[in-house]
Amino acid sequence: MGGPAVTAGGVIFIGASMDAKVRAYSLATGEELWSDQAQAPAVANPAVYEYKGREYVAFVAGGNTILKDQVGDQIVVYALPQD
Repeated sequence: MGGPAVTAGGVIFIGASMDAKVRAYSLATGEELWSDQAQAPAVANPAVYEYKGREYVAFVAGGNTILKDQVGDQIVVYALPQD
């Protein structure tokens, strides 16, 4: 399963779950801040990047047939809230 990505602002993004959800957690409290359903489990590390002054997080939701029959070919990208 893929590991997390941690932002300088203290948000942990991770997709390593069998329920095919991608999530964000507070580094300070462990509270789940956000989640969304992907096509398949995101077993790779998420990527956090900036484009034209806006931050994004991207997940590859491809699954793994060794872990679960649910597979896909989806890249999901979310824009982070602006300050």
